Amino acid sequence: MERIVLGYDGTPASVSALSWVAARAGREVATVGVVNVVSQFTVDRRAALDRLAEAETTLRERAPGVQVELHRLEGGVTDSLTSFSADTDLLVVGINPGHPIRAAVAGAVPLRISAHAHVPVVMVPAGWVDVGDPITVGVSDDGSSDDALAFAAREADATEAAVRLVHAWLMPTPSFSGSAALVVTPEDVMAENRAVLDTAMKWVAERYPTMDLHTELVRDSRSAALLRYAARSSMLVIGTNHRGILAGSLLGSVAEGVLWQAECPVAVVPRDARRSVSAGAKG
Repeated sequence: MERIVLGYDGTPASVSALSWVAARAGREVATVGVVNVVSQFTVDRRAALDRLAEAETTLRERAPGVQVELHRLEGGVTDSLTSFSADTDLLVVGINPGHPIRAAVAGAVPLRISAHAHVPVVMVPAGWVDVGDPITVGVSDDGSSDDALAFAAREADATEAAVRLVHAWLMPTPSFSGSAALVVTPEDVMAENRAVLDTAMKWVAERYPTMDLHTELVRDSRSAALLRYAARSSMLVIGTNHRGILAGSLLGSVAEGVLWQAECPVAVVPRDARRSVSAGAKG
């Protein structure tokens, strides 16, 4: 049984996250822990209980049979949600896209959560409606996307969606040996990167032979390549090594590059995530 943690505060973004979780819980048996985090300075704590009750009602109406647990936690949102979800399978939160500056001032909570969590984190934009588009996953050449690939394939299998594998590449900086430059042609570099994409496609096809697969080799940065397909995706899936975390955010990461512009949910899947996806990741 999948164990999902939903961060819920009654905002439009969290309502969209609630709808996403309800649809998921309606497909397979799940336990959903609905969490509302309140500050120690919050005066009206009754409001938090009312929000939790609203979420429970929605879940039980849309996903009969779902097991719902309600939790009101006190403290910082990032620490509370990441700690509470540590022994679960999935953490889901809402996000207001298009406002990176405003979010930065507020602490970029969803980004900070995805930076610290050790389970996959799905960030659902306010107003999101699924229309059955493919699941798009970024494929890297350093192993950081292995668990993300497994996650995306399993999600597509459960929803009967297609999978779009996207691998981005750029020409490397020329290197010099003595006075001579080592000549590398765009054709050579593209062939090497095509091989990375082909390996990922083969891995999915061997495990899901009937899955509808599409591959895209894009000469651009990783975040820009993924954003090309965000409007035509039911989810963007990104892997991470949790490296380069600065002040609790994924500064300079692919997640930071796409999160505030993506028009669909973004899933950040850590390498060696606690979730069972690691059992299906590439060996």
